[in-house]
Amino acid sequence: MAAFESAYPLTPGKRYGVAGMGITEAIFYFLVRDDLGAARFAPAGMFELVESPIPVGWHFSLGPGVRASGRDLWADPVVATWGYRELVEDPRHFSALIDEDPAAVAVFAREISAAEASGQE
Repeated sequence: MAAFESAYPLTPGKRYGVAGMGITEAIFYFLVRDDLGAARFAPAGMFELVESPIPVGWHFSLGPGVRASGRDLWADPVVATWGYRELVEDPRHFSALIDEDPAAVAVFAREISAAEASGQE
């Protein structure tokens, strides 16, 4: 297990449902429910990637200031986000999940339960 993997409450080899994906500066991450039941933005390198279509109902957005050409107009660590509507459309939702805001956690719980039930891994 790599050093960065030990900082996440995730079990090597376990399958996790994915409620969203994103790219921040240099990290491609998945939004999963960790082994403690919390929303966790974890580096994609921690998982064995499987081919899967983008789930129906997911949204996509480029981060503020990012153009298709790759130029940043101002500094913002979020480059791109895929996932459920609130994750993509509400710029506060991402940080609210990290802060464990009850409303954001409830939205995540609903979305990750749906992802796990449908086998979005």
